[in-house]
Amino acid sequence: MSEVLVRCDGARSNKRPPSKSLPDSLQLSTVGDQPNVRLQIDVFRSKFLRDLPERLDDLIRIAAFVYAADTRVKRGSTKDVFASKWHRSFRMVLPVWDLEFWEASHIQEALVQTLSCLTGDEFIFEFTQRASGKPLQQLLQFKELVDPLPQVDSVILFSGGVDSLAAVVEAVNEGKHPILVSHRAAPVLDTRQRNLVKHIRERFPSWSFPHVSMWVNRAGGTRPGEFTQRSRSFLFTCMGAVTAAQLDLDDVLLCDNGVVSINLPQSKQNVGTFLSRSTHPRYLASVQVLIRDVTGRSGISVRNNLIFKTKREVIEILSTVGHPELLQEAVSCAHVEGKTSLKPHCGVCTQCIDRRFASIASGLVQHDLVSRYEKDIFLDPLQDGEERTHAENYVRFAAELEALESADKFFEEFPELIDCLPTEGDINGFAQCLWDLFKRHQKTVNGVLESQLEQHLTAIRRGVLPTNCLLRIVSSGQHTSDPRMRYVDRLRALLCKSIPTAFQTHSAKNERNVQDIGEAVFQAAQMTLQREAPQIPFAAVTTKPDFSDMPSGGIPLFIEFKHVKDRKRLNAIHTEMTSRVTVYRDQGAWVLFVVYDPNHCVTDDDKFTQAFEAHEGIWVGMAR
Repeated sequence: MSEVLVRCDGARSNKRPPSKSLPDSLQLSTVGDQPNVRLQIDVFRSKFLRDLPERLDDLIRIAAFVYAADTRVKRGSTKDVFASKWHRSFRMVLPVWDLEFWEASHIQEALVQTLSCLTGDEFIFEFTQRASGKPLQQLLQFKELVDPLPQVDSVILFSGGVDSLAAVVEAVNEGKHPILVSHRAAPVLDTRQRNLVKHIRERFPSWSFPHVSMWVNRAGGTRPGEFTQRSRSFLFTCMGAVTAAQLDLDDVLLCDNGVVSINLPQSKQNVGTFLSRSTHPRYLASVQVLIRDVTGRSGISVRNNLIFKTKREVIEILSTVGHPELLQEAVSCAHVEGKTSLKPHCGVCTQCIDRRFASIASGLVQHDLVSRYEKDIFLDPLQDGEERTHAENYVRFAAELEALESADKFFEEFPELIDCLPTEGDINGFAQCLWDLFKRHQKTVNGVLESQLEQHLTAIRRGVLPTNCLLRIVSSGQHTSDPRMRYVDRLRALLCKSIPTAFQTHSAKNERNVQDIGEAVFQAAQMTLQREAPQIPFAAVTTKPDFSDMPSGGIPLFIEFKHVKDRKRLNAIHTEMTSRVTVYRDQGAWVLFVVYDPNHCVTDDDKFTQAFEAHEGIWVGMAR
């Protein structure tokens, strides 16, 4: 776990330093001549001239500093085999106005619990007193006059995506008067959000849609080092809560469709906060407790009114209100950089995939043109890695849901669902709604796949579509197997074919010679594997695999080469492989043994390999 001391706005710890000094220190500043965190906290204008209470000012600053630290400290790298650095430990030292309030044990407990749930990180807060006097800045900057503010009855957190758009138009269609709150992290996002608000105003002239938009991002320096940004939702939520408190409102909406909010793992490699919890029910319940304490408003609620809607049903809200064309103005892509106004979507991230399926299912393809995607998820070739993995996980997940027979089986397969259930009220009813939600989701996904396969059946039969496009992948059944297992099988076949060929002229001198050939095969196939890494502790000694493949957040694969020269060496190799199985399986890794046996010392391949492959995650390839 990475441990980082974060000092904010020059705050210094009043406590005795820990016995072991923290390896990293991060200085964050929103004030002074050279601030490195841009935090736009300006005064309200027009009729809404209120000072921002110190406690609310503190809340925004805490959220901004947490977000700034989150984006600067990386969650490990590909060398972090067992994701030990995914979880980080932040010791935050920062000044506040209301020191007594923030030092209260129940407030610190609520703050830490909320952030831990959202990010998976560990937080320790040490608060110091800000310099006496009034806060240096006020809260938010309105880009337009605030005459309609007395009519505002709710706060909607507005990202510019389809889900937040649907939440806005549904609210106004029900006669509500929401104020929209956005986080401005980058100019391109700011432009898209403001453009979408303009389109909403044009189509719903009965309400002016006041829009609060606040900059919180890096001021100068290098680009952010960590892009998962799990804490961004906390910043977003705090902005909405502060806006609500200033306007004496209790209704704060932070909306995503239910499938995204629950965010079940579509692959067994993704667990915990490897999956985003930005609108997860557990996070919303936790942050609501904190917000009520900070604002002093016992009735304030942070809710997601789209929790029981699929992406298709969210998009259909736009048709219900009579403006399906707004879909084309909302941008859902997770990849912002490098996108153009003509092609704002990559087409292969999970958000883009979900949107394409939903827009087709809802019959709104004319408002979600495929030409605005860099890749057509159905027909274009998908590169190995994230592109193909995201697509295969998405359709395989729907197939797995289809095979479940009941809500009981659903909860048995995904025990993570227990965290979503409320602690009071109709718990069984909530659970049934979740089951119904995911049943509808799988029917949408599988229905779209079937319609696309039927539509392009002739092209599939003729073999004119790329072999690695989604429709060809599905039609051949490749998506039903774990892509990592396919990768191991492909790697085994490649090595078992290449190694004997390499030694046709000159025999292998030793095992190191075989490893060298293996490395040459990896390089020729453009595979990035590490040699003789990592060091694995076991009992009083350490060991290391010949090669390792270490996907971020995934299951590490260790590769061991064995050279069988004679029967005597075979016995030693069998012992070595047995010990490695014990060591590596204890670390949660998969293992591929490549046994080069040019003299056929192994007389029964099946018997030899089955003894090892009886263990899950162990493969043996015989090369001759």
